[in-house]
Amino acid sequence: MSTLSAKAQLAFLEKIQRLFDEGEFTATYKFALMLTLTELAIERGTDDDAQLALPLDIVAERFMLLYWRQASTFGRATEDNKHGLLIQNLGKQAAVINRIRDIYHDVNGNPARAPGHRDWRKTVTSVRGIVHNMPLRHLQIIGGQNDRFLYDYPCLNKTLVLKRGVSHHLRRFSPLIQQLAKAGWIEHIRSNSRNASLLGKKDDLEAFMFGTPRAQLTKVAEDLTLRQNGRCFYCQKKLHDAVEVDHFIPWSRYPRDTAHNFVVAHRGCNNDKRDMLAAKKHLERWLERNDRCGHELGESLASHGFVADIGSSLEVARWAYGEAVRMQGIAWIAPRRQTEAIDPQYLAAFKC
Repeated sequence: MSTLSAKAQLAFLEKIQRLFDEGEFTATYKFALMLTLTELAIERGTDDDAQLALPLDIVAERFMLLYWRQASTFGRATEDNKHGLLIQNLGKQAAVINRIRDIYHDVNGNPARAPGHRDWRKTVTSVRGIVHNMPLRHLQIIGGQNDRFLYDYPCLNKTLVLKRGVSHHLRRFSPLIQQLAKAGWIEHIRSNSRNASLLGKKDDLEAFMFGTPRAQLTKVAEDLTLRQNGRCFYCQKKLHDAVEVDHFIPWSRYPRDTAHNFVVAHRGCNNDKRDMLAAKKHLERWLERNDRCGHELGESLASHGFVADIGSSLEVARWAYGEAVRMQGIAWIAPRRQTEAIDPQYLAAFKC
């Protein structure tokens, strides 16, 4: 039976559901690993039943970035929590937090500067060992049984190989998997008694763990407003006070902040577009902008704390529009919900 058949896809989803329902989660590592594999499948995988080889150093780096915000102080230090950091497991603090914390402070929390830190490569090597020996070993234990449906273990030659069809399934069901992983991660943090005094009555846990600080987005808005000559990316009219930063590929489809995915728009345009993909004329404008000044834009927004990888941004966009073509989706053109069908011609734009 093909690994891409409807029956195979249903079986995969059932195993993912069981993984979250019946897996043992004494730490948050498994949630971070599922997010890591899903993101890398989108950026590096294909929509066929091929295997996907992922260097463990790449896996470790993405794993570290998922914990990046949480290496900063969440609240006031207490007797139970001397540093005011969210506790990530039921025992001691997660080792990955301890590994990246000094780098986080040395680069003032800017992940774009982290790879240039003198200890970055050494830390990646250390975290690679943690990922291999802990979440990769235990992720696929479901109901007490080891069901190696995602990958074989141990990994050989410092490479994780996703089995046939797994990359395709992760790409296809990315929104669901990411929602399950993030919800599980947040609940694990909330239910950890060692976080009780730190959380108190604050209700911004999700925003802290996975969101973007408003101050950073303000800097992005200022930068992009200048680059867009003071005009809304979508309607091309003059921007006024109600300016908002928009994820060109909506956050709901790919919840990760990357420099080349940002545009600035009128609040009305942004609110009307919401979680829809943008129409072909907007896509072509976005591709042209990144082709023309992607390097400069990446460097500029990296200084504000955003990772810039134009290749990954393009692959994410190609994946998002490819999924929309498959599902016969519609794209947003302009306010009042003007839309058009997304057809294969959209994908041709990536070849120009």
